Amino acid sequence: MRQSWRTLRPLVAVLGTVALVATACSGATPSGGGQTAAVAETPVKGGRVIEGSFSDIQRLNLATSNDATSSKVSGKIYDSLIVADPKTGEFKPNLGQWKVSADGLNFDWTIDAKANWSDGKPITGNDFLARVKMQGRSKVTPNKSVFNDIEGYQDYSTGKATAISGIKVDATDPKKFSVKFTRIFCPALGNVFGSAPMPEHIYGKYTVDSDITKVVDDAPENNAPPVASGPFKFKEWRKGDQVILVRNDTYWKGAPLLDEYVLKVVADTTVQAAQLKTGELTLAQVNAADLATLQGSDNIKLYKFANNGYTYIGWRTNNANVPFLQDKRVRQALMYGINTDEIVKAVYFGEGSKMVAHHPPVSWAAAKDVNQYPYDKTKAEGLLKDAGYAKGADGIYAKDGKPIAITIVTNQGNKARETFLQVAVEQYKQIGVKITPKLEAFESLVPKLTGGSPEVEAVIIGWQLSAEPDPFTIWHSSNVASPTKAGNNFVGYSNPKVDALIEQGRNGPDCSQPARQKAYQEMNKILNDDVPYMFGVADGRIYAADSRIRSLDPGSFSPNMDWNIEKWWIKQ
Repeated sequence: MRQSWRTLRPLVAVLGTVALVATACSGATPSGGGQTAAVAETPVKGGRVIEGSFSDIQRLNLATSNDATSSKVSGKIYDSLIVADPKTGEFKPNLGQWKVSADGLNFDWTIDAKANWSDGKPITGNDFLARVKMQGRSKVTPNKSVFNDIEGYQDYSTGKATAISGIKVDATDPKKFSVKFTRIFCPALGNVFGSAPMPEHIYGKYTVDSDITKVVDDAPENNAPPVASGPFKFKEWRKGDQVILVRNDTYWKGAPLLDEYVLKVVADTTVQAAQLKTGELTLAQVNAADLATLQGSDNIKLYKFANNGYTYIGWRTNNANVPFLQDKRVRQALMYGINTDEIVKAVYFGEGSKMVAHHPPVSWAAAKDVNQYPYDKTKAEGLLKDAGYAKGADGIYAKDGKPIAITIVTNQGNKARETFLQVAVEQYKQIGVKITPKLEAFESLVPKLTGGSPEVEAVIIGWQLSAEPDPFTIWHSSNVASPTKAGNNFVGYSNPKVDALIEQGRNGPDCSQPARQKAYQEMNKILNDDVPYMFGVADGRIYAADSRIRSLDPGSFSPNMDWNIEKWWIKQ
């Protein structure tokens, strides 16, 4: 179905942005029994859902966090202005309704009269402004550029101005506010208004207009939010152990049925599967390798659905430790030299598909008619020779005495990625490339990536993308990560043609889906040829849940299945 730029919308859990995922990410249908008999059952209050995760949160402030685990928890505390249809990604009003001017430059918003914070204060345009200000001043967010096209935002974020001229809150009715853009911004709804407002009466002290040195990055409220606009309120974070949320009885849509939601940190996916079987966990995203043992458990239901994300190997093209990665021929050799089809079968047990460009198959921007890079050891070695490398006595290609040797890191605990890394070590050895594997905690790895640390030469990690396919923060050269500027383009990729196509998809002037699709498909063709990533696998999403949990309804644009969590209940 063709949709306009006014109706496309990002996924709920990572509103308006993208997120690095610690887990390995098929219509959206339950398997292993599915959810049935809702007609004959009456929802009841009570109980807790305990979800497993082998990465902890970083911070519960959506203006500064960039990892999917933090976003998963924050998304239950803070509601967004809009929500997504979990099956189609279509934009729908949530906290507010909007109107757009004829020229597309002005958005007028009215926040729902019932929308309130858990302390009873109304949610207003000042809360949206507070979110934008916090993100603009933050030194740690790699998503600062999300609001670049709002009038006055860039001057505010660089300290040239003490206010954002393009955001006006109605003095007589603060439920009403307007946002003015400097130019057409095609992904405005998804990127800008997919952002959840943050409580100005809590965070306003970090956005004082007269003091541009104030930032929210280390605020104690980041990891102990005192108020909520979403279905759950923060109760406690036991670092490295669990995060506990409790029902928000004053939730403006009506109090949820569950008493608590708990995110529990586990050692790895094997432990997670075992705890699902014993009931210590009641919900978790699981690896395909664990399906065989979980399918035989009467207390568990499994849900499979296509996911808008992928797992890849990112090559640090701007890292002086691995200068050969700047050569496209070497990167293409690394694409031909690994058997992705076998990885899909052996590592992901067929629950996924091969990726050769940025957008996954569920996205309307997905690449078409591009090189599929079939596994070809001879071609891979031929490309290395063309690049001037010769195989040494140790079987490793080298030039001027310097071997093609790369350390690849991935997050420990994710058995699928650990296995992916093992396969990479063995298969790249077959084409004369030495890989040193390294495991690291997700919580410490992400800051190194977004901070451009030279310690990382290559990484196996994943993107959880929004339904809005704008790839600006990942691929535009202005978002290259460095020690002085956080960014999601942590592989250091820079291509003027890609920049221009991304800008065309963002700023039109034609914001129709066909026009944007053409720009993104051209971009994907260039990325397919440049291969700054070994693009890896669009891994299918698999969730295991206690069979007593009701109202679970999976969809590709709600990767955590939690779009309707206020309706979840547990059969007694």
